[in-house]
Amino acid sequence: MEKPFDFVSKKVILDTESRWVYIGTLVDVDTQYYYLLEADAFDTSEVNITKHEYLMKVKKDGLVVNRKRVIIPRSKVIAITPLEDIIEK
Repeated sequence: MEKPFDFVSKKVILDTESRWVYIGTLVDVDTQYYYLLEADAFDTSEVNITKHEYLMKVKKDGLVVNRKRVIIPRSKVIAITPLEDIIEK
């Protein structure tokens, strides 16, 4: 089983317990936080597509960066997935 540390230097998706999803390059992980660079912080309630449809679009069209750096508390993250693992329907 892979651990979050295995994803360092990869583009990842951090699904949170809120409506926010974060996509960016994971540069570090510690006991309290995930650290992303060149990230997209996205509120899924702002669009009329599903989260999965949005992620497929990002995988296909590329990441639209809106944050240089983001620090996300690990306690808020319910899943971490490499962007390359998103399955396109």
